[in-house]
Amino acid sequence: MKVDSKIFSNLNFITPEALSKQGNKIFEDYLKSALLELERAELLKEEEREKIKFLQDKLSFSLDLMDKIAKTPLNQATSSTVGDFLLAQALEMEKVAETLPDGALKNLFKESALYLGIEAEKLRQGYYAS
Repeated sequence: MKVDSKIFSNLNFITPEALSKQGNKIFEDYLKSALLELERAELLKEEEREKIKFLQDKLSFSLDLMDKIAKTPLNQATSSTVGDFLLAQALEMEKVAETLPDGALKNLFKESALYLGIEAEKLRQGYYAS
C-alpha cells in the first residue's frame, strides 16, 4: 500500500469552517481558560492556607484557655459558661476542618475539635467545678 504524500503536506488539521465559527482566537481562548484554571487552583490553595491558619489559632487559643482553667478553681456558673464557649469553639473548628481535603491535617483538627468538645461538655456538667 502506498501512502500519498499530499495528505501530509497540510499539517494544519483545523478546517476553515472551524476557524470561521470560533474566529481566529482559538489559542487565545485556550490560554484564557488555562489561566483561569490556574487562578482557581491558586485561590483554593490560598483559601486552604487561611483555613489551616484559622484552625491553628483557634486550637492554640482553646488549649491556652484550658491550661488557665486547670489552674483556676471554678464554680458551677463559671464552669458552665466556659464550657459553652469551648463547645462553640470546638463546633466551629469541626465545621471548618470538614472542608479541608482528606489527610492527616484534617484528621488532626477533627480529633482536636472532638477532644475540646468532650472537655467542654465536662466543664458544662460541672465535672471540674469545686
